[in-house]
Amino acid sequence: MGKHLDEFLATVARLRAPDGCPWDLEQTHETLARYLLEETYEVLEAIQSGDPAKLKEELGDLFLQIALNAQVAKDCGDFDIEDVARSINEKMIKRHPHVFATAKVNTAKDVVKQWADLKDDEQGPKNKSAMDGISHTFPALLHALKVSEKAVSQGFEWRHEGEVWDKLASELNELKEAISHPDLKHPEKSPAARREVELELGDVLFTLVNIGRWHGLSAEESLIRAIDKFKKRYRKMEETAEKPLKQLSFDELDQLWEQAKVLTKS
Repeated sequence: MGKHLDEFLATVARLRAPDGCPWDLEQTHETLARYLLEETYEVLEAIQSGDPAKLKEELGDLFLQIALNAQVAKDCGDFDIEDVARSINEKMIKRHPHVFATAKVNTAKDVVKQWADLKDDEQGPKNKSAMDGISHTFPALLHALKVSEKAVSQGFEWRHEGEVWDKLASELNELKEAISHPDLKHPEKSPAARREVELELGDVLFTLVNIGRWHGLSAEESLIRAIDKFKKRYRKMEETAEKPLKQLSFDELDQLWEQAKVLTKS
């Protein structure tokens, strides 16, 4: 395993050498950022596919982005891949005192709380708010989950699940009320009304994220799965329809949809 890892890192360094690949030589942390994000999502897709071969390939692509960023940093004299490995190894040992020291935990939930507490201690007073340590670059649903989890870690939590469902019902009613505002018939004349609807829709989505959190579910991953399911069913509709879908009536489309649900499930 070590031999192949060393060979791979040598390959990346060769690509960035003065006589290496022109494209790789032009890359910076900023230009590589989009590829890092794209590969991360492709890893997620591979995980959801349940295909080990695909996951292996996508993890390799993601690792390439990590290695490239580390090589860029090395070329700039900032750090190298060894520094990255050393840093994360030290962090993992420090954040797992129940494994590498004498701390005691009983459940996975206790481990998560311990991790958060240790992270807060490491960051010290530089974060004036519990919200300061949350990246703004997360996708919106994941960002919402991180914000919710941080608030809960500080004791800001509903007493029982029923209160979360009550909150959802309240937010849905507020969204319906905002959407029924007469000014929305002429949105160009009342951007404030449209802004209010956006905020109310956001409140509904945020509450749904919390409902998922209560059951250990990620709204981000759940939505990705739902989108994938919809796409599969829609493609099945296209395959089984005798003419273009846009030429079908509502009832014909509904019938095709129900048929697609059965076919894709089987």
